[in-house]
Amino acid sequence: MRNVPLKAVQELLGHATIEMTMRYAHLSPDARRDAVSVLDLPAPDRTPSSDRPANRLTTAPVGSASS
Repeated sequence: MRNVPLKAVQELLGHATIEMTMRYAHLSPDARRDAVSVLDLPAPDRTPSSDRPANRLTTAPVGSASS
């Protein structure tokens, strides 16, 4: 859904509950395929490096262009 938070869609549409918004929130085949592609990627490296704190992970947001 174009990377818009569902809660924002709920408020913009004036729905009282998230369940009402979910009723109309259908994923397109392209969105489903993109989600599978993201889930098929290897897990990020969790090894701490010297250039970042050990307790933080650096990952690209879903849907961002990293290449």
